[in-house]
Amino acid sequence: MPPPLTASSGRSSGGESGRTAAHRFTVLGPLRLHDGSAEVSVGAPQSQAVLAVLLLRARTSVSARDLIAAVWGDEVPIGALGSLRTHVFTLRRLLEPGRAPRAAARTLLTTDDGYTLRVAPEDVDLTVFELRTAEAQRARAAGRAERARSLLVSALDLWRGRPLAGVPGPYAEAQRTRIEELRLSAVEARWEAEIALGGYDNALGPLRVLAAEHPWRERFHELLMTALHHAGRQAEALDVHARVRRALADELGIRPGPGLDRLQQKILTAGQGRQAGDEADLRTPDRSYGSAQLPQDTADFTGRSDEVDRLCAALGKGRIVAVSSISGMGGIGKTALAVHVAQRMRHRFPDGQLYADLRGTDPRPAEPMEVLGRFLCVLGVRAGHLPRLPEERAALYRSLLATRQVLVVLDNAHDPAQVRDLLPGAPGSAVLLTSRSRLVGLTGATLVDLRPMARAEARELLTRIIGEQSVAAEPEAAAEVLDACGHLPLAIRIVASRLAARPDHTLAETAALLADERRRLSAFRAEDTALETTFRLGMELLDAEHVRAFRLLALPRMPELSVPVAAALLARPEREAEELCESLVDLSLLESVAPGRYRYHDLLRLFARQTAFAEVPDHERTAALTRLLEFCLATALGAHRASLPDDVFPGHAAPLRSEGLDFTGPQEAAAWLLDEQTSLLGLIEQAAADPSLSLTVCADLLLAADPLGRLGAQPYGIERAARTLAEAARAAGHRTAEARALYMLGSSVQHRFAMRLGAPSLDRAIELCREAGDRTLLAHVLITRGGGALALRDFTAAHAMLAEALTHGRALASRSIEAYALGFLGLALLATGRAEEGLAHCREAVAVTRATGDVAGQANALHNLGQVCLRTGRTPEAFDSLHESLRRWRETGSRFREGLLLGAIAQAHNLSGEPAEAVAHASRARDIAEARGDAGILARALAQLGHAHRAQGDTDRAREHYHRAQSVFRELGLPDADDIARHLRELCPNSPQS
Repeated sequence: MPPPLTASSGRSSGGESGRTAAHRFTVLGPLRLHDGSAEVSVGAPQSQAVLAVLLLRARTSVSARDLIAAVWGDEVPIGALGSLRTHVFTLRRLLEPGRAPRAAARTLLTTDDGYTLRVAPEDVDLTVFELRTAEAQRARAAGRAERARSLLVSALDLWRGRPLAGVPGPYAEAQRTRIEELRLSAVEARWEAEIALGGYDNALGPLRVLAAEHPWRERFHELLMTALHHAGRQAEALDVHARVRRALADELGIRPGPGLDRLQQKILTAGQGRQAGDEADLRTPDRSYGSAQLPQDTADFTGRSDEVDRLCAALGKGRIVAVSSISGMGGIGKTALAVHVAQRMRHRFPDGQLYADLRGTDPRPAEPMEVLGRFLCVLGVRAGHLPRLPEERAALYRSLLATRQVLVVLDNAHDPAQVRDLLPGAPGSAVLLTSRSRLVGLTGATLVDLRPMARAEARELLTRIIGEQSVAAEPEAAAEVLDACGHLPLAIRIVASRLAARPDHTLAETAALLADERRRLSAFRAEDTALETTFRLGMELLDAEHVRAFRLLALPRMPELSVPVAAALLARPEREAEELCESLVDLSLLESVAPGRYRYHDLLRLFARQTAFAEVPDHERTAALTRLLEFCLATALGAHRASLPDDVFPGHAAPLRSEGLDFTGPQEAAAWLLDEQTSLLGLIEQAAADPSLSLTVCADLLLAADPLGRLGAQPYGIERAARTLAEAARAAGHRTAEARALYMLGSSVQHRFAMRLGAPSLDRAIELCREAGDRTLLAHVLITRGGGALALRDFTAAHAMLAEALTHGRALASRSIEAYALGFLGLALLATGRAEEGLAHCREAVAVTRATGDVAGQANALHNLGQVCLRTGRTPEAFDSLHESLRRWRETGSRFREGLLLGAIAQAHNLSGEPAEAVAHASRARDIAEARGDAGILARALAQLGHAHRAQGDTDRAREHYHRAQSVFRELGLPDADDIARHLRELCPNSPQS
């Protein structure tokens, strides 16, 4: 097999990336398994059929029922389940030679009622083919035809014959048809690229063969006509059209499609003197190669027929963006219904299905940024090329879906704001949402409110799991069990699954157990009582080690657990921690969301945490969370160092017992910080409220998680975490932790231009730093506070603070602190009448950042230099500096800073008497600020629009922008509001402005 498209990461955090097997699989021809040195026989044809299903649905759970149907179709033999297990056992021996059966599950994992095959994408030739063709499609769209051709040629070289040749079963037959269609689409694209590069003669022979082999595939005829025409053989090109037209009419009674007719007309028109460059009409095929991410359908899905029909109708209304929302309480069956409908409608979305749990009931729901990152990777974007800011990811996501038909399932949404960036922007795709609250803010959505199951539906669900004979034998006990479960599908399913697994237990015994628990937990709501009872029954299946893992893993408020996190919590090696997690997954007490990543169901996590606090000794819980905090801090410190190598960390971290994860460079570190900030902030908030945990570690973790703040990539809730930590530190008399928390709190508040609100926190942090003699943190706080003072026009105070920060930075040999202090100090000197000194300081700041290679620091320094040059009459240098700053910020991907610089450039054009240019730049700044919700940048852009329209004589539009700017400046408490009031008075002398 040719080498994979991408190499796997060198850093392993468990799961798939840590596999030891070197298996490669080929399906683009006969099904073959390669163990790294030789080809290994898969065995019987039916074993091949099982492997084919697991391969083509890799990393997703395939139920035993689906596997049986895929292999045998409608002719299921007696003992099919036993035969399936035999085939799976055979495959495990092939895939995990020499490993114990328990360990073998790491590659071929047993799930609730089926199996999941863990295989890296680059180890399956079909996946490599799809990745290469997707990359070729992007290259073609970007005008890189040579790159597209090279990728397509290498993709097509992977083919070794008929896909899945010799593999029996209806699934393999259906997949052969699908995969062959992918090949033909790639062949079309390959010859499109050849023609685009001028290889007309090279294309003619193959295209003639292809057109003859596929007489009804009109695109091959279009390409053949195009190649002939460009080769100067117009008559032959037109003859192709005539022959196709006659064949279609004679054989099928239809006319050619519009593409062929349009191309014929263009050739005729070109022959009458048009430019040859307009003739080809070569279109990039609207093909995409999606991924099926949907969870498996519930094998015993019951009832909900009205809701299913409504949702299917909403999703099936042609090529529209249909948003269907399912709401209801926890355990009501929202996810099961959504997955059932999605699986039923997947045929309408041939380009793939995306799925994400948005964790809407968590204290910290999933960040859209995090979800977009996962979706973009599925859509073919390499992890190292993911945009670093939410707006950029959302824009790329919408672009990739613009020509595709994809079903997006967003489970457990918090509110409309959380899902807004996850909605496609063009027709063709559809979205299915679930949420505990009604998402009434979604225009045009089909809303479905779920209620507890009717008695008949609940009984049917129980019957389908444990059998009609069991229910009929104990009808009264069955009714009692269903009543105890509150007719909630989740509760019924867990109780019934336990009964099915232990046939020696009767319904009457189960009803009695549930009744006892309901009496003990009568203070809880009905559904909580039933579920907690069921969870406790499930724990009886666990040994002591698994009970410990089930409880300790639920302690941190983290939406997902990676294998390294689990290892830290459990104080076990990563491999052992993974085995424990997989065992809990097998018992339905934990969910596997991706290789090496796990999560609890909301109510299971609550139950596990409650039992941990009730039954695990305090010292053991404290030790587990301490290990986790130290692991996260060690990793975050490594990420901080990799992201900002020239920065002096402003904390005083004590030696840690954990080494944390390693990072290969700043991009990998920044990606980890962005993706994990939500979890880290939740952990800080939780730990700050626990007097048994270290406030010092919490404070250092808060600092270490922040290097992206300077790019405007602040996550939701950073102020909340900092405020919680500050209050806890103050109550405990821990002044060092309080200072760090107040610095982060004030910085975050000032980041949204609320300078007056942020000042008290920063001033108190300065006091605490001086008392402790903490020069490093003091320098950072002084720079932040000094920048705020500049915005508030307290220039004397700003100068004093920034000059002191510069002194500390040089004493600490911190080039980063020195550069930031120099740049802001230059502005303060300018404002206090020492313009030449200010200019020298700003130029020195630029020189320092160029020497260190700090792109963000250089962009900031150039921004400051541009402002000083502008005010001192050095207009050309000002524009050069501002435009270079803008380019640098765009390199970092910071939309926040891009908006800031566009506003600054607009101001420069206004001051230079170029209002039209000012309008162009200020309008783009306004659009960015409105999309992000950046009030300060929005107000500045509106002010510049007001100035520009006033200069152009459009007083009405000037007044409109001035009024909006004044309102925002007043809300922020910035003195710019007074400037706007003066401009308004000049425009309307008879209408005083306050």
